[in-house]
Amino acid sequence: MKSQSSVNDVFYHDEDGTCQIASVLQIEETLLKQKITYLQDVTDSDASNTYEQGRQQLLDKLDTLRRSVKMNLISRDDVPLRTRALWKQSLRATRVTEEEARLIQEYLRIEATMLTQSGEAVSDLYAALFDADEPTRKQAFLSIEEAFRTNESVIQRLFSQLVDMRQVRASASHQASYEELAFSELGRIDYSSKDVNHYASIVQTYFRPVKQQFQLEQQTFLGKQALHPWDVRQSAYTQIDHRITGSDASFLDKAQAILESVHPSFADILQEMRQAVHLDIDARSNKAGGGFCEYFPVERLSFLFMNRMQTFDDLVIFMHEMGHAVHHDAMKETYDGLQPIPLEVGEFAAMSLELLTMNEWHQVIPDRRDVARAKLEQIRSIVEFLPQTIIVDRFQSWLYAHPDHLPEERQASFARLRETYDTDILDWSETPDWKGLEWMSVIHLFETPFYYIEYAIAQLAALQLYHRYTKDPAQTMKDFLAALALSQTHSVQEVYARAGVSFLPSDAKMRELLTFLEGQIEAWINELDQLDDEDVKKRKS
Repeated sequence: MKSQSSVNDVFYHDEDGTCQIASVLQIEETLLKQKITYLQDVTDSDASNTYEQGRQQLLDKLDTLRRSVKMNLISRDDVPLRTRALWKQSLRATRVTEEEARLIQEYLRIEATMLTQSGEAVSDLYAALFDADEPTRKQAFLSIEEAFRTNESVIQRLFSQLVDMRQVRASASHQASYEELAFSELGRIDYSSKDVNHYASIVQTYFRPVKQQFQLEQQTFLGKQALHPWDVRQSAYTQIDHRITGSDASFLDKAQAILESVHPSFADILQEMRQAVHLDIDARSNKAGGGFCEYFPVERLSFLFMNRMQTFDDLVIFMHEMGHAVHHDAMKETYDGLQPIPLEVGEFAAMSLELLTMNEWHQVIPDRRDVARAKLEQIRSIVEFLPQTIIVDRFQSWLYAHPDHLPEERQASFARLRETYDTDILDWSETPDWKGLEWMSVIHLFETPFYYIEYAIAQLAALQLYHRYTKDPAQTMKDFLAALALSQTHSVQEVYARAGVSFLPSDAKMRELLTFLEGQIEAWINELDQLDDEDVKKRKS
């Protein structure tokens, strides 16, 4: 693979350029810190005002600085061709308007502070969806739906305005639709929207049948004639001690021990973040939902934000976000603040760390039977989620291809896509409208449009990496870290190739991967059966 220099190398002997880059990084970090402070309590008016003022005062300056640097350097021979292509694309893109940003913040406020009719915070209900008691999880599910339906008219009107504004920006940029503009804004030059169809086909052909098999097992396990939407997190493999209680410090100690076992440098990264107090992981009222990991380019350190629900999922989510921190650390020498971190690589790093840490889960789960169940549940949850990535992506494509659509057409489109790419196992008869309205709970549609297919692309790459890791851990880890270091200077395809995985995997690759996954599933199920047999023998002796 041909070596490419970073923009930082170009600026090495350019004092003016170095100062400009330093200003870009400082402004970027200031904005990120203001955003995080706001998200830590979305009802804090001071933090909200500071964030909004920062956006107004600094975003234009940041954009101007970035454009100035790019325009000064774009014709230089020592700037890599791919970097020049990214810059040309970004110089044609438009920026989110103040009104669009205001609408996004309004949705985030609604989502974070939403209450049920009984006055309960919706954010407090998601943990109940994991409950083994069906009435408990059903009530939680219906209450979440009820809360969104109560706010539906506001959310629908808000989203219609966002669609209109984005289409106006696309027209101003001489793009046929907002989808094309979004690809530019996301820095996608390595593949087109047509390539996304390949991933839709992969999920539909290879993963939908596996998901259906898991769902039939769920139905049998729960003893139900029909599986309902509130049952999706319940399977024969969720019946483990999936509560990870205790203080945040205790949780972080366990996570650090796992990271140390996978790769010592990963534990070092977490330790640095802990020392810098760059973690906010507890769930609180008025704290924004979701999780993320941002990179502070001046401090050259990451900040991890999430909401612990005191379930085993906390560990998986935390490892996902730590994967982003590992990625940030691997590429910090080439990060210049002028081009976005490729999302396909960022999510590949995050999803890979979820899988790479699986063999260390015994440090959190002491029972061998529960460890096997947890691994099965991890794979099941991946297979469960993959169709959703395609549905949301195809939904966005439809939205902006039909910008004049009505809200009821939106609902019909989402429901139709579910029927196309998902299984037909779930019974929606008690919540028929939510089948087409659940998109209202997908934050990405509002805040980061078209940022969703990356989850499918990255997940398939992560599964391939995990396959390699089971055969040769040391070499796989070496290739993985080397690949992440290339993400600012090489294409997604080249980064994946350096990690030893395929972008747009062929049918032959997919059959090989599915054979491996089915073998893993069978091995873990056999381990459970063997442990059950051992228990029977012990009782008889």
